[in-house]
Amino acid sequence: MDGVLCDYDMKAALVPQWLKDKHYDCHGIPGFYRDLEPMPGALAAFDWLNEHFEVYICSSPSWRNPSSWIDKRLWVDNVLGEKARKKLILTHNKGLVRGDYLIDDNIWNGVEDFQGEHIHFGTEMNWESVIEYLSNKENISKIK
Repeated sequence: MDGVLCDYDMKAALVPQWLKDKHYDCHGIPGFYRDLEPMPGALAAFDWLNEHFEVYICSSPSWRNPSSWIDKRLWVDNVLGEKARKKLILTHNKGLVRGDYLIDDNIWNGVEDFQGEHIHFGTEMNWESVIEYLSNKENISKIK
């Protein structure tokens, strides 16, 4: 979710260093995740993905910040709305989630154990290239 659907880095750059130090970077700041801006192209990409796949949002909330659990849920509800209702999975082990693809900007929190294909977002992949890549996969019309 963070760094894929919503722009963690943009908001983190605005947080004063003393506040980051107090709360273990931004991960511990109460309310931090609630109003992140969507990543460029994320909303259109989410709509496209929903047309072709059974989409779930998998995110790892901060153990240092209990509000991150509700903040992430509220972000999904407020930004993605009804199309994402009850499609948020919060876990610290993404390897427990089953699916064909996991679009994630990290390689930890169980991503390395995910049984499907990890699309490493943010390396050479942005939303435009993710959609292009998935559009070129064989039999995309049969996926959903």
